[in-house]
Formats: sequence, C-alpha cells, structure tokens
Amino acid sequence: MNQASHESSSLRIKFGCVRTLFTALLISSCTLFCQDVLASNTANENTPGSIATDSKAVFERAVDDYFSGRYGEAKKAFGQLHETDYADASTVPAAVNLAAMGKYTSSLKAFGRIKKSTNVREKQYAQLWELWLTAKQWRGSNKELNKKLERLVSSQDWQPSYMQSIAKLYVGQETIENVFNSVSTQGSDETLRKDALTEATFFAGGYLQNVKHDNAAALRLFNDNLNKLNSVSLERPFIDRECASLNKLAPQSK
Repeated sequence: MNQASHESSSLRIKFGCVRTLFTALLISSCTLFCQDVLASNTANENTPGSIATDSKAVFERAVDDYFSGRYGEAKKAFGQLHETDYADASTVPAAVNLAAMGKYTSSLKAFGRIKKSTNVREKQYAQLWELWLTAKQWRGSNKELNKKLERLVSSQDWQPSYMQSIAKLYVGQETIENVFNSVSTQGSDETLRKDALTEATFFAGGYLQNVKHDNAAALRLFNDNLNKLNSVSLERPFIDRECASLNKLAPQSK
C-alpha cells in the first residue's frame, strides 16, 4: 500500500485534546485538505518505503514549523515536497504559509492554482483566501476594491453555506451575525464546527480590517471568539497575531 494512502486513515482522526504539540499540529485543520488528497493519491506502488517515509517526515516538519512561527523554515520544507507523494497535500498549507510570511502576491498566485483543483473543499477555501488577500494588499480606492470583490464573488460558486455567507459579507450582502449563524448549522461534529468557526472569525475579521477599515470591531470579534476556536486551525496563528497587534493599539482603560 502507498505510504501516503496508509497515513490518510490516521489523519482522519482528530484529537479533542493535545497529547503532544507534534501530534496536534499534524492532526490539524489542514487535515481537512490533506486527507482527501492522501486517500486518493495513486503514486507508484514501487516507490521505496524510505522515500515515502522521508516525505512524511518533511511534511510533518513543515506543519510543525508553520504553527511554531518558523515560516521561512516551513517554506523550505514545503518546497522539498514538490514531486513527492505529499506534493498535493502540502499545497494549501504552503499557500497559507506564504501569507503568514507577508508574501501576499505569491500566496495569491498559489491559491489561484489551487482554485483549479478538482477537490471542492480546497477550491472553495482558496476562493475565500483570494478575497482576503485581495483586500489585504489593496492600494486603490474603496470603490474600486468593492468592484473587484464583487467580480470575484459573482464569478464563482460558493459552498458550504457558511463560506457563501462569508463571500457575501465581503460584498456587503450579508451580516457578520448571519455568517456565524451559518457556522452553527454545520452538522454535529464539534471539531469540524470549531474549524468552521475559526475560518469565519478569521475571514470576517479580515473583512472588518481590510474592507471596512474598522480595527476596533475586528478586535472585538477576535476577542469574543478566541476561546471558542480550534487551536490548530490554519487560520489560528493569524488571529493570535492580529489580536496581539490590535490589543497594543487599543486605548487602555484607566
């Protein structure tokens, strides 16, 4: 059996508590994107086991580096996975890592490639990042930004419902309250719901910061949800970083 396919069965199990940092990082929200890729991977059966094992170790190290804030090291590790059985599984976290490094143009290009994926989950997620990245690095007028976001939202399909709500939020057709109402309908799986809540918090916060230019509202949103979020979702480092930065800027009560 292909080593990547074998790994997918264990990657499907998500931990409610953290046994070790390493396990928590691997069994993170990036599993949502990796598991289908790994399960369907049909790499050559004759690939030496040592090569597959090495790829797995590099992937694990890359994810570990990302969540530990070693973004440069993570980038190097993800780059080593090209043309391995973990190449597809690493595309989403690698693109997110570029954004964490502040390489927004490179991240946008990477997510543009992911949008062409046959994996619906990856494609939809990449579309949300396209909205966030477009607003994050916009240097023109608000009017032109709104037109750009409207073109992006109207030209693409959106699912599940909470992602559709986030997309509509970015063009002023939805409220933040309804975005989180949509998250609450995401089935009975607690971990998946927390992943959705973390995504919604991150992208809604980005909307408030980069489209509405309301840092105070973004900070309230982040702080209100911080204790409810998945600590190992891909968006969590961004939320923690923005919270720290905005809290420093917020007026201190006497």
